[in-house]
Amino acid sequence: MGEWIVDFQGRNHSTAINLNFLWRQDNIFIMDNHRAALWCWMEFIQNAEKLNLFHVDRHFDALFSMQDYSHFPHETFTNFGINEYLQCGYDNDFFAVTPLFRWDNYLGLFIKMYGERIENWAFATHGKGTAPQSIPFAAYDPWEFPAALGDLKGSWIFNLDLDYFFGRMADGKMDRLFTDTYIEGWGCELRNALGNGVIKVLTISLSPECAAGWSGAEGALAALNRGLGLEFSLPE
Repeated sequence: MGEWIVDFQGRNHSTAINLNFLWRQDNIFIMDNHRAALWCWMEFIQNAEKLNLFHVDRHFDALFSMQDYSHFPHETFTNFGINEYLQCGYDNDFFAVTPLFRWDNYLGLFIKMYGERIENWAFATHGKGTAPQSIPFAAYDPWEFPAALGDLKGSWIFNLDLDYFFGRMADGKMDRLFTDTYIEGWGCELRNALGNGVIKVLTISLSPECAAGWSGAEGALAALNRGLGLEFSLPE
């Protein structure tokens, strides 16, 4: 059975700093905003000598600034609960408190803090946002999936944003680029990799603003969950 780590707050605006829910079942975490992903990985980082990381997302999420890094709670971070993590921030000239962990920088901070623990990096993106500058990584294209997931070896953190399955159409609206069958195939391969211990932790984000709204993101999640064999949906 799964548990709500952050209770569902409703289908509200998500964007860079709001987290409307965080749900967990075993080593699978589902959230609306990937800013919590770094927190979800810490248990597994601390309990493993070496890991690999696969990031699948429309965006790289690897923005890095020394201002953010200078406020990283180095000595106490490994003991943070989810509320402490989400509330972590600092004052600046524009906001009373700037959240430290945001949807565009959590991976950049992770690379700086824990990059030496990662042997191999893999990215599948639409080329949006800031790419990591300090690490070599393998790049994947959509037609390599879901078969490529079955080729993974070793121990992996797998970070999936459902906005990867969406794109901006000619009329400017976001719409699904891939069929239910394709996304369900991802779920099947991820389920196999979880079952054989290749994927140690799976973090999934809906990112509704980048995935045709809540209805679009939840539709993609339903297809993924059929493949995963996971019984999860948001309350009405």
